[in-house]
Amino acid sequence: MTYRKVPGVLAFGAALLSVVASPSAGAEKIALVNMQRAIEETADGKAALAKLKSEVDKKQKELEQQRDELKKLDEELAKQAAILKPDALEKKRQELQQKMLKWQEAALRTQKDLQEKEQKATQPIVDKLMRAINIIASRDKFTLVLRQEVVLWPPQTEMDITNEVIRKANELK
Repeated sequence: MTYRKVPGVLAFGAALLSVVASPSAGAEKIALVNMQRAIEETADGKAALAKLKSEVDKKQKELEQQRDELKKLDEELAKQAAILKPDALEKKRQELQQKMLKWQEAALRTQKDLQEKEQKATQPIVDKLMRAINIIASRDKFTLVLRQEVVLWPPQTEMDITNEVIRKANELK
């Protein structure tokens, strides 16, 4: 979770406080949903995340192999430092540094690609969860449904409808 959107969070907090603290607050019905858990525990979410996990594991293994190769090259260069001429040593160090930079760029690119794939894979699940939340909120007449991740205090487990949202999302086609 990023905290870059602090003004929005503060405005949201103020709005929430006005709803909870209003004179008619007794009539307000608020529910909480743990969206991350809901994504992970729906049937579609489990399938999508399992597929992504295998790809993440594969990419991670590739990056670890490349990192290990770079580490070996660095160790070999350290051993050769005493016997190489200064110019040759500097050239090899620069080559190794270039390889390390390329590896770091590849690692960042891979991370970005995987995040985009995760977003693409989970967006339909989030859409389905939102439909399920809408159905439940309309049926139970909730005034406000919040992501559980934004509620810091008080812990309101009786307000948590995540399990029901998961069940309803699994029923939706």
